[in-house]
Amino acid sequence: MTSRDTLRDLCVFFLLLAIGVVGRWVQPDWNFTPLMAVTVLGGYYFRSVWTAALLPVAILTISNFALDGHDNLAVQMSVYMMMIVPLALGRWTRGSAGWRLVGHGALCGLVPATAFFVVTNFVHWAATSMYEHTWAGLANCYAAAVPFYRTMLAGDIFYLTLLAGCLALANTKTPELVRVRVKK
Repeated sequence: MTSRDTLRDLCVFFLLLAIGVVGRWVQPDWNFTPLMAVTVLGGYYFRSVWTAALLPVAILTISNFALDGHDNLAVQMSVYMMMIVPLALGRWTRGSAGWRLVGHGALCGLVPATAFFVVTNFVHWAATSMYEHTWAGLANCYAAAVPFYRTMLAGDIFYLTLLAGCLALANTKTPELVRVRVKK
């Protein structure tokens, strides 16, 4: 890797970090953030899985300084662990082209919010005393979270479309600067 590649990757990392942090701080509606989209794009863009994984961890850690934290460690850990889903989807999408890329992109927009909803709400139900530990309590927990899920899903799709469009546009203007190198 050349110094130009390293500089480009650092610039992309800090740009995505800023988009993620500021997006969480100024979210117009609860959970309408670029976090999942930035994580997908990081997984897609960076050659190093460690660089890609550092991105959502840094976004969550930095942005949590100004946001209300989770009052339960298990819930907080489930939020961090769910960043594996968009990261893995971004990595999976790297070798795609044409309609396959469109299909993978659609999954990148739908799966992270859905997996996040299922897992974090189950952990919230199991690890806190907010809901009864019964099937009815679990159903109430999921029902109460549906508005957050809808907003998160809308945010994921909006930001993923926006960021992927920006990457595609940049790639048409200066492909040597933004080209994603895929191992074959």
